[in-house]
Amino acid sequence: MTTRRDFEALARQLDDTGEFKVLRRFVPRSSYGEVEGGEEARTALFVDVETTGMHWMTDRIIEFAGVPFTFGKDSGRIINVGTPVVSLEDPGRPMPPEIVRLTHITDEMVAGQRIDDTEVKTLADNAQLVIAHNAKFDRPFLEARFPCFEDKHWACSINDVPWDAHGMGSVKLGWLLMEHAGRYFRAHRAEDDCLAAIHILATPFADDGSLPMQHLLEASRKHTVLVRAVNSHFDTKDLLKARNYQWDNGTPDRAKAWQKEIAEETQEEELAWLRETIYRGKGAPETRKLTARTRYSGRR
Repeated sequence: MTTRRDFEALARQLDDTGEFKVLRRFVPRSSYGEVEGGEEARTALFVDVETTGMHWMTDRIIEFAGVPFTFGKDSGRIINVGTPVVSLEDPGRPMPPEIVRLTHITDEMVAGQRIDDTEVKTLADNAQLVIAHNAKFDRPFLEARFPCFEDKHWACSINDVPWDAHGMGSVKLGWLLMEHAGRYFRAHRAEDDCLAAIHILATPFADDGSLPMQHLLEASRKHTVLVRAVNSHFDTKDLLKARNYQWDNGTPDRAKAWQKEIAEETQEEELAWLRETIYRGKGAPETRKLTARTRYSGRR
């Protein structure tokens, strides 16, 4: 009878040839070890939502997952992973067919369901940091549905980790799980995504042994500046795009504009470029300092 150990031996033989790369199935873990030297432990909450669409002001959450975990405050070493909290919610409208295909969540599954506000608030209150894989998508949805997320410190496992500097050609969750952590999964549900993302953050980079979670913490603690090229002329859009500005559709309280987030120390250089190249004496950009409390928020 062939055992798991036999299959693992075969997989290693294939790996050792250099001609093959065998991926192991991702199995969630409840523990990654202990912090060293009496380092202070903190609690983070990894969150993910499935929604009826892409726009937080008009679409609705249909599934919430939150997974608490502990980590070393300075090292970023992940310690223990808590029990996932997962709930469905009826959006009060028919599910778009493309969302059903993507998530496999149907109208019948969400009918009459509602996420427990008290349970979610308890999760948020117990966490010093909230993380999402693409926080600029998840945070606005969660703030709109659960006000307890408005004043939390947030971080993003896409933007706050230098994946490209470590040779990662994509920041998609499935790709990072394969290329960085050597595992695969075939899920697109909120709970599975949270657990996979935590594992990715806990897996050291092969080139220098640093932890993605440590990079994320360092980035989230920095102050940055949001520069918005409000009222810029249409003819300057290609110049702004070439300088990595992105279009923001705005909100009832925020004008549409090209914008980008920059390091504090580069603010004067960026403003000088805008004055000379974009505005030429006609108008001026807006700036706003960002911290982990305000970054990725739909209210900014």
